[in-house]
Amino acid sequence: MDPAVHRPVCHQCGVDDYLIFEFFTPALNGAPGTVSYTCSACDSFAGHEVPSGWTPPGWHHES
Repeated sequence: MDPAVHRPVCHQCGVDDYLIFEFFTPALNGAPGTVSYTCSACDSFAGHEVPSGWTPPGWHHES
């Protein structure tokens, strides 16, 4: 797996406990999913590709 494709984690705090997911696009037709998020503990922001099948906790997809 490409190192840029990983589950979200705060790179400052080292955990995913305080992430607020701002934007999410699921993987579709072979294109990778993407996510952006802010850590509410340290205020850092990140965004990147995510593994196929991953969704943010509590994220609801409208059909």
